[in-house]
Amino acid sequence: MLDTVLAFLASRDLGVLATADAAAPHCSLMAYVMTRDGDICMATLPDTRKWRNVLDNPEVSLLVDNRELLPELGREALCAVTVTGRHTPFSDPAGEAAAKRLLAERHGHLGGILTRPEARVIRIRPTAYQIVEGPVRSRVVAAAP
Repeated sequence: MLDTVLAFLASRDLGVLATADAAAPHCSLMAYVMTRDGDICMATLPDTRKWRNVLDNPEVSLLVDNRELLPELGREALCAVTVTGRHTPFSDPAGEAAAKRLLAERHGHLGGILTRPEARVIRIRPTAYQIVEGPVRSRVVAAAP
């Protein structure tokens, strides 16, 4: 099942990132990439609410789905994965630079953000995945250790 979840996430590239501060939750539509070790990375600028939120509260979730396929395939084809995880900052600039290169390769439209020296990478280390298939089938899968 974990392989199915990871393959689904690798086949997509947009998701809704949920962060929270002490006052309220906040959602952001984000382009992302998955690294070889299963982390999920996305670019942001440091003056955004989501960045401030992950610094104060690193617990996040990311919803990735295939809703754009539903008009053709019908609701039974719905697949959605909620990734539960934790923002884990890079300990070295080389790691963050590598994530930025991956993002630039997959998401050329992010060049305006990624070329700015203040750009940051939100790196999610997944702890669990919830997969919903169709309108009622739901399963939780632990992330690999």
